[in-house]
Amino acid sequence: MGLVYSIFVPHPPIVVPEIGGGEEHKCQSTLDAYREISRRVVSTDIGTVILVSPHAPLTKEGITLHTEERIQGNFAQFGVRSLNFSWSNDQDLATEFQQHLKGVIPINEPLDHGALVPLYFLQEAGWKGKVVLVGMPLEHPEEYGQQIGQILEKVQGRFALIASGDLSHRLKEDGPYGFDSAGPEFDQAIFRGLQRDVKKLSDLPPGLVERAGECGYRSLRLALAAKEGAPEVLSYEGPFGVGYLVADLYHSSPLPHWARRCLRAHLKQEELKPTDFPREAEFALRRGCFVTLKQHGELRGCIGTTQPWQKNLALEIQHNAVAAGTEDPRFWPVEIEELETLSFTVDVLGELEKISGPEVLDPWRYGVVVQKGGRSGLLLPHLEGVDTVSDQIAIAKQKAGISAEEDVDLWRFEVVRHYE
Repeated sequence: MGLVYSIFVPHPPIVVPEIGGGEEHKCQSTLDAYREISRRVVSTDIGTVILVSPHAPLTKEGITLHTEERIQGNFAQFGVRSLNFSWSNDQDLATEFQQHLKGVIPINEPLDHGALVPLYFLQEAGWKGKVVLVGMPLEHPEEYGQQIGQILEKVQGRFALIASGDLSHRLKEDGPYGFDSAGPEFDQAIFRGLQRDVKKLSDLPPGLVERAGECGYRSLRLALAAKEGAPEVLSYEGPFGVGYLVADLYHSSPLPHWARRCLRAHLKQEELKPTDFPREAEFALRRGCFVTLKQHGELRGCIGTTQPWQKNLALEIQHNAVAAGTEDPRFWPVEIEELETLSFTVDVLGELEKISGPEVLDPWRYGVVVQKGGRSGLLLPHLEGVDTVSDQIAIAKQKAGISAEEDVDLWRFEVVRHYE
């Protein structure tokens, strides 16, 4: 199955109730979000957690990897000796990392708090699986993220990736490192990037990053590169002068897996039986949707419906998956041999809302429909390279065969994007 969940979480020991002694309630939003994201991860039946910590032993080049049979640690340095932890190291996966990640440096050290805090909340939520612990790479985090994602695609099991890290430590004068205007600027850049274009996060000015005094920037970038997703920020706050961010970066959805199965059955000329259809409640909804196919990062087909035409979403996806693979006039029909090279996403559309003008559009939040007479064009939101409302409307007009100068009626809609 591979990687099925990826998250970014902070690691302040004070959020652990046994350590906070009541002070943890000063960051209640973080505490609530931590428990929610841990519940989500555990509910997906994860077998092994890969945890990236900025407080493990680090190296200028390469990446450190715990290789001991059991990974152990405690919170004694924070005054709580009773909190002792021990997990089995996933030796098979650790071996894969040693063989296929460049510059791996084996280590055998007690767990640091960058790992212990996330694992504490996972265990609280009921998780009892294995661990692979790596140190945050100081160089090339995206490259390591991509390699980890590729390795997980080839091994058996269900894996979660946890990127541990705090944002700026310089948000307040009375914080651990005082105040620097780069602190809130850096944190807001991270927040905006997760909501809009995550690819821009790797291009933040080095001077800004250094002045912000962060410790999670590289672990975040690694996790984002491991698997493309639709990040959701659950909470952000900085009550003690340090930025605490809890974010769902990626989670596997059954919708694109169903789209893949439908296209495969069509290409193999197999008829899907009623018992083959998914039974989850979300498939019973009536929604318009778009199915998008990409090959090596490039568009390979995209077909959808703005309003539901089938009696449920399962049938809507089936119809649009087959059409995206075989009827998109921009591409040759997909061959069965190509399926393993394709990635699938499914965009489920909300209700169309007629709007008075472009001032209430946002190309990262809303899709747009333009209409003039019998001609209409649609553009989904959150598309790479479409950064402005004017660009969004211009492309939608072009798709509809409407000239740039013509006035049009406008509708907007929200989308939930689902990844494999």
